[in-house]
Amino acid sequence: MVGIAGGVPGRHDIRLGDVVVGCPTGTSGGVINYQYGKTIQGGQFERTGSLAPPPRVLLSALNGLIARHESTGHKIQQNVGRILANPRLTAKYQSPGWSRDLLFNSHFVHQDDDEENCLMSCLDDNSVLESRLARGAGTDDPVVHYGLIASADSLMRDAEVRDKLSKEADVLCFEMEAAGLMDHFPCLVIRGICDYCDTHKNKTWQGYAAAVAAAYATELLGIIASVEYIQSPHSQPSVQRSGLLTLNAFRVNPGSFCNVR
Repeated sequence: MVGIAGGVPGRHDIRLGDVVVGCPTGTSGGVINYQYGKTIQGGQFERTGSLAPPPRVLLSALNGLIARHESTGHKIQQNVGRILANPRLTAKYQSPGWSRDLLFNSHFVHQDDDEENCLMSCLDDNSVLESRLARGAGTDDPVVHYGLIASADSLMRDAEVRDKLSKEADVLCFEMEAAGLMDHFPCLVIRGICDYCDTHKNKTWQGYAAAVAAAYATELLGIIASVEYIQSPHSQPSVQRSGLLTLNAFRVNPGSFCNVR
């Protein structure tokens, strides 16, 4: 499941354009479900459950990809470059540039609801911005984070609740789609970070965030275990269950699995 999400800055140094992958922990399948009470500053969250973990075939491929990235780095920028090579897509999916990555203090709300661009409405005083060091020259671009994703039925636009939940559950990002799908169709959630879940949300980073998430998924699909086509006696595709994933017309080859950590 590939798309965009709002990141949680702080202890994990998540920045716009980074990638977050929902990974199982001891108490969660990688995505936790929250019911959001309000969509403005001061709202509260109530945890309503933990969703099913991703299928074993995806977790196996994920482990292999993590090991590959540790030794050789990822190919996200190369894959995004293929998108940008199409002039029709360049404007929508290129990076806005790190000067447009603005992290405001948690208590500072957006100043003009009629003006989406924070460069125009919120930067009269630079003291409202959080000070962050530039990432080192050897840091992957973008950085890929693995951990918990929070999914709710309403948009998260509250920096104070965002920070509170991060401390309580070590959540890396917020999104709105996985909770409605994962109990019915187990999947791995991959998200590009397009905002910081505050009142300063805008669409500036959405295209690039979607591109880096898709670029990561491209790498993952490249090492998915091989599959073997099978046919039923009546020449209709049969259904075979493998781990938690039900595959129509395909059977996963167990011999190609990696060890799932």
